[in-house]
Amino acid sequence: MMHTSSLFENDRRFSHLSDLEREMSFRTEMGFYYSHYKMMVEAPSFLSGLNRLLHNNITEYPNVVNSLQRFNVMPEVVIAGLYRGLITVSRWAELELQTCYRVTRESGLPPVWSCDGVAVPANFYLSCAWCMAGLTAAFIFLAGAQLSRTLAGGLLAAACFFFNHENATRVMWTPPLRETFAFPFSLLLNIIVTEVLRNPRRHYSQWLFVSVASYFYLVSWQFSQFTIIITIMVVYFFHTIELIKPLPMLLILFGCCLGFANCLVSMFANRMMMTSYLAGCLIAMFLMYVTLENIFNWLPPPFNKSIQAAFIVLSTMAAKMELSNWLGTEEDTHVYNILRSKFTNFTDFDTKLYTCADEYDFLPRKTILQLSQTFLIPLVSVVVGAVGSNTITKIKKHIFDSVKNGTELLPRMWQEVDPGIMYNIAMLIAYFVLSWLIMRLKLFMTPQLCIVAALVTSKKYFKFMNKKEVFYATMALILAVMTVKGARNIQDQRSHRGQYRNPGLEELLVWVETETTPQSVFAGTMPTMANLMLSTRRPIVNHPHYETAEVRRRTKIVYSVFSRRKPQVVYDGLLKLQVNYLVLDEKWCFRSSKPGCSMLDLWDVEEPQYKQREALCPKLYKHSPAPFHRVFANDEYVVLQIPSKYVQIPPPKSLQS
Repeated sequence: MMHTSSLFENDRRFSHLSDLEREMSFRTEMGFYYSHYKMMVEAPSFLSGLNRLLHNNITEYPNVVNSLQRFNVMPEVVIAGLYRGLITVSRWAELELQTCYRVTRESGLPPVWSCDGVAVPANFYLSCAWCMAGLTAAFIFLAGAQLSRTLAGGLLAAACFFFNHENATRVMWTPPLRETFAFPFSLLLNIIVTEVLRNPRRHYSQWLFVSVASYFYLVSWQFSQFTIIITIMVVYFFHTIELIKPLPMLLILFGCCLGFANCLVSMFANRMMMTSYLAGCLIAMFLMYVTLENIFNWLPPPFNKSIQAAFIVLSTMAAKMELSNWLGTEEDTHVYNILRSKFTNFTDFDTKLYTCADEYDFLPRKTILQLSQTFLIPLVSVVVGAVGSNTITKIKKHIFDSVKNGTELLPRMWQEVDPGIMYNIAMLIAYFVLSWLIMRLKLFMTPQLCIVAALVTSKKYFKFMNKKEVFYATMALILAVMTVKGARNIQDQRSHRGQYRNPGLEELLVWVETETTPQSVFAGTMPTMANLMLSTRRPIVNHPHYETAEVRRRTKIVYSVFSRRKPQVVYDGLLKLQVNYLVLDEKWCFRSSKPGCSMLDLWDVEEPQYKQREALCPKLYKHSPAPFHRVFANDEYVVLQIPSKYVQIPPPKSLQS
């Protein structure tokens, strides 16, 4: 908790920034989510703030959207409620919880007032994020101790987490992202599932714990459904091969189903969740267990097990497609397209917007090398090898005994196999595949590597450590080897010093605040729109929550400004969205993050018939051909007014005088 907060402070000197600069530092999705917290905090009351979220008319103007239904902003609602409670108590107790001072800035920028303390809304929000980071470390310790059945295992898992902190989390650089608030519940869910697999009980408490953890996980992050699907699939596979009895499988399945149902209720029947792969998976699982499992069991093994596994996968896909067709929605087609682009030459505009970002690229070799240098991957390889060798030896023994005595092979074959350990290793394999496909998801892989590494303290698999002297000597040697690179990683993190400054964006936001009316509607790149909505409360037509078909449609219309289309065509599209001002970013017009990923490259793939035409954005940025009208420009941004054909739009205040 203190470690991550100090890293964040060292990177930005957040405590010395003005309120505007603090908001500006929350770029793209961070600013988008934080804006909902700000909306709740600045409302006259908690209920009026909640009403603003339920009837939000500035995020996708002119549409009125229910933010609690469309976006995973429940963490912001909870934090805003806690903040309002803190302010009420501090006023009643006459406590002074903030200190303000004047900060002199460099580069000719005017001085600003900065306030520090827990009563500052941004500081309170970040404190909650740091608490979730602390929970992550605590749950990794608990998971390691639980899996290895030793405190030493928990300590080793926690040490591995901090030694590999850069590859295990992004919370210190991007605290408002959904993973900050969701990932601790992912760890908690895995801890509970491990306990249920090991010690199932016919008691409501176990499925209730599963449902609570899965609910908080699902309601906090749109991606959570995919790892819960993996959990359900792994557990059902264990049931299919009779590694576990039906009871733990049913406890976990029912708990996940209840958590999913509660999530649907609290998110007002979110359409993406209703038509999700998780919904299809739950339908397929109950269909299989209730009606088809006994029929398939008439088939000879192992053919029957293979048929069951294939049926689960196919019926999950079929149920998901039927739900989408029934509700007439295509909210998560981008997920399928991203995966499709990983294995084929398929690409389209929306997919390239994702895959051109580094975090959606394949896992780089550098990450594997860094995890190997801290001895984490070699240690886990030894652990998995030892567990595999021990398991195979015991399975062979039971197979031999069954053949010799003429007894039934299953489930006797699995008698001495720990389903909790098998589950965690299976999840590690799944997380590795996810991370390899999408680098951003290494936040699942690295902590799970740390948890599995804790098994090196298990005397069940490393019998030579039965003697205390050997055990302590081995632990000391492992930690010493890990510390060589791990301590250096921590030092490198803590030695980083930065200072947030973005005068170009600050000038733009001040101009928007002072020179345009509160009803003026803006369009532009997703990161800039998030900041503009957060700091000026002006209506926008597109935003970084790129998960719905409607937002993807709107963004594509706005991003046509980066194509080779004629100005009039782009103007007509923006006019249909009722846009008053278009904001152009210099780097989006003229630069590219990597080859083939400039906005013009994306449009050339989408519209190859226009490749011979001149790009539109440079013309708009440097000139402003009709019907656009330039009203603001600095070194980084240009604002163009979109005159309406039907309504007289008042010019900016600076042009009225």
